Amino acid sequence: MKKNGGLTLLELTVTMAVLMVVVGVVLIGTRGDNNDYRALHNAALVLQSDLRYAQRRAVTEGRRIGIQFDPVNNRYSIITIEPEFQTFRIVSFADGIELIHTTHQGERVMYQPRGTGNPGTVILRNGQHSQRITTTLSGGQVRTYEIISE
Repeated sequence: MKKNGGLTLLELTVTMAVLMVVVGVVLIGTRGDNNDYRALHNAALVLQSDLRYAQRRAVTEGRRIGIQFDPVNNRYSIITIEPEFQTFRIVSFADGIELIHTTHQGERVMYQPRGTGNPGTVILRNGQHSQRITTTLSGGQVRTYEIISE
């Protein structure tokens, strides 16, 4: 009688079990690092979005609107100072994400009614990862960059 050259059900089951263990070990080993990066990247995107929101609102309302950074409490606020100081929204960073540096004048990014803002940089960190968010004077553009660890 001729033997079939295929795998038996037992061999296939053992192979699948070994592969599942290897994949599980790899996923567990890298899961924390990826979650740190994702949380940081999401926080940077929210800040970038809020900066653009403040810029658009300054243009549409015809008054100065911006972001006030509070590194001590690890948060920022969307504010206006005209005709009176008013806070629209306060955003706190998630656990593990730190606002570690800002070069904005008086810890604020203020957009003029024509959409231009003061230039500066904000750096956020989570574990080994850092993100830099910059604003430019001309046009008030907002960009996000990953800071590569050395």
